Amino acid sequence: MKSFGIIAEFNPFHLGHKYLIDRAREVTGSDICVAVMSGSFVQRGGPAVFDKWERTRLAIEGGVNLLVELPAVYATASAEHFAFGGVKTLEAMGCIDRLVFGSESGDVKLLEDAAHLLKKKDAEIFQLTRSFSKKGLAFPKAREEALHIISPNFDLGILREPNNILAIEYIKQLESMEPYTIKRIGQGHHESATALRNRIAAGNPEAFRQAEANYFNLIRSRILQGSADELEKMCAAGDGLGNRLKDSVRFAENTDDLIRKVKSKAYTYSSVERMLAHIVLGIEMNYSQAPAYIRVLGFDEKGAKLLKHIKKQEYNRVPVITNINKEWEKLGDGQAMLEKDILATDVFNVIWNRNMYKESDYVKKPVIVTF
Repeated sequence: MKSFGIIAEFNPFHLGHKYLIDRAREVTGSDICVAVMSGSFVQRGGPAVFDKWERTRLAIEGGVNLLVELPAVYATASAEHFAFGGVKTLEAMGCIDRLVFGSESGDVKLLEDAAHLLKKKDAEIFQLTRSFSKKGLAFPKAREEALHIISPNFDLGILREPNNILAIEYIKQLESMEPYTIKRIGQGHHESATALRNRIAAGNPEAFRQAEANYFNLIRSRILQGSADELEKMCAAGDGLGNRLKDSVRFAENTDDLIRKVKSKAYTYSSVERMLAHIVLGIEMNYSQAPAYIRVLGFDEKGAKLLKHIKKQEYNRVPVITNINKEWEKLGDGQAMLEKDILATDVFNVIWNRNMYKESDYVKKPVIVTF
C-alpha cells in the first residue's frame, strides 16, 4: 500500500486540511494518509480547542486513514523540534513513503535548497544569530542578518512565511521519506484556524472565558511554586526570564497580559507562550531523544490494515501503543515521555472542566471510524 504522511494540529480540522489531503492523494498516487497530530496542547503553546479524540474523529472523517499522536514535548516546541518529532514519528513506522506539507512557496526544489543551506551552515548560523540576539534583535531578524552574511543571495522572503518555515524544517529532518509540497490557496493555515477558533469561542464565550481563567491559574501556581532557576530550566531560557516571570505574575490580569509583560526582543510572544506550557507541564527541554513510541489515536478500515502492517517488528522501530494500561511495560525509557502526554490530557481536562476519570488517557481508546 502506497502511503503518505502529514504533520498537523487539526485545531480544528478545516477545509484547508481537506484540500491538502485530497491534493496529496492526487500528486503522490498514494492510497493511505497517515497523520501525526498534536495532542492536548498545540504548538502555539496553549490547550487545543477540542480534545484530541474529537479532533481525531473529524480528521478521519475528512480523509485521514491512520492518526497517531505527536508527543507533547514536541507538540509544544519551536518549529525545528516540532518538525523533528513529527518526521521521526512517521519514519519510525518503517513504511511511509512520502511526506506532504503545505507551503506558501509551493516549490519543493526551492524549499529543499533552503533546507540544505540551513543544515549545512547550521553551526555558523547559530553563532551569528546568537550574537545578533545579544545585541537586542528578535530571533527571526537575527537569523535573517546571519543568513545575509553567510549567503548574500539567499532569498530571505522564504523565511517570512510560517508554512514555508515549517516545510524547511520538515525537509531538514527527512531520512527515508520523499518530500512533496502543496501550495496553499487563499488565507494561510494559521489565519483559517484562528478564524474558526474565534467563531467557536463566540458561540460559547462563557466556556472559553472560564477555560482561560483556569489555565491562567495553573500558570500562576506553577510560577509561584518554582524558583527562577527552575523556571528558566523548563523554558531553556536565560536573560533573566525566570525572574521576570516571578516579578510579573502578581500583577498580570490574564495569560495574554503576563506574556506581554515578560516578552522581550530575545523572546517573542509565541516563544513565551510555549514556555508557559512547558512550565505547566513540567517539560524540560531535551530534544536529543527521538519519539520513543507510536501512540495510536484512531483509524478507519484502511488505517487498520496499515496498522497491522506497521506492528510487524521488521517494519516499525519503536513500540506501537493502542492501550497504555496493557502496553506500558513495552516503553522502557519512553515512559517519561508518555507521562507528559498523559499529564497534558489531565491538565486539558482541568482547564475545560471535564471529567478527570472518563476523559483520561487511561480510559479513552482509539477512535474507530467506519463508513
